[in-house]
Parts: sequence; C-alpha cells; structure tokens
Amino acid sequence: MTILRARRVRRLALAVAVGLGVAGCDAGRPPLGELRLRTEDFTIRVSPETRPTRALEPIYWRVVVHDAETGLPIQGGQGRIFATNRDMKTVSNGLEETGELGTYRSNLMFVTAGMWAMAIQFRRDSTQILQKTQDWTQDILSADEPGNFQTPQSTRVPATSPADSAAPQPPPTP
Repeated sequence: MTILRARRVRRLALAVAVGLGVAGCDAGRPPLGELRLRTEDFTIRVSPETRPTRALEPIYWRVVVHDAETGLPIQGGQGRIFATNRDMKTVSNGLEETGELGTYRSNLMFVTAGMWAMAIQFRRDSTQILQKTQDWTQDILSADEPGNFQTPQSTRVPATSPADSAAPQPPPTP
C-alpha cells in the first residue's frame, strides 16, 4: 500500500509542477495589442480595451504611466489621447484616473474607418509641460450596420486615393 501511495504523491507533485510551469510561461508578456511608448520622463503602456476597434463606436483605452527613471507608477497626472486621420479629422479626450496605481482610462469615437495617427500627451501635474509620445497608427474598422445583432466580422476599408477613383476604368468584357 505504501508504494502505491508514494507513486500517487509523486504523480500529484509532478502534475502540480507541470501546471505551475505552464501557467508561468505567459508571465511578463504584455496584453494583446499593448504598445509601449516612452517620453523624456515617462514610460507609457497603452492598449484598446474595446475590440475590434470600429468607427462610430466608443473605443475605451487603458493607459499605464510609470516614471522612466524610478519605475514608480504616476498618480495624479494629467493627459490626453488624440488621433488624426489622413482627411485631417481629429478626435481627442482627456485621461481619467482609475483605482489602479498609475492607470488611466479614456474613450474615443472615430468618425470614419481607416488608419489613424495617434499619440498621448502626459504630465505629472499642472506645473509641468505636457510630454508627447511618438505617434503610432491604429487601424479602425468600418462601422457595423445599424440594427445588426450578429457577431462582428473584421473587414478592412480599401485604401484608395482620390487619383485612383478619377482614373478611367476599363470597359467590362462580355
């Protein structure tokens, strides 16, 4: 009986060790879609909480700010997230503190689908200047049809320039 019990204990210990090893494999990896940006004084991680990112829907953004030198989270800071598309449409909104240390939240509603250039400005308090991150691009998918309650499909907007639409089209072949 004791040999059987010892085998069970070893199997249980092995199963626990394998489970912990597998669980730890993903540790330290940033969340899906998270970008890491840096300014002179801050390291900023930003990710969309709303997926897929679609036009005419509120897209919520999670922004985590740490001091670049000490690595400590920044509480009580001020900032904004903003975006501009190639038609020069611009959207922006301020960052609001959450209950998590160094974590802020905001939302943007994009008026059209396509590629948008985005950035964040942030400062420790009102006595400091706003520091801007490097721009990144965000692909905003086309809006869903009103009244459509089906699972959303990811579709990209075709990238055509005004010159392409003015070019003569070849006649259809019979």
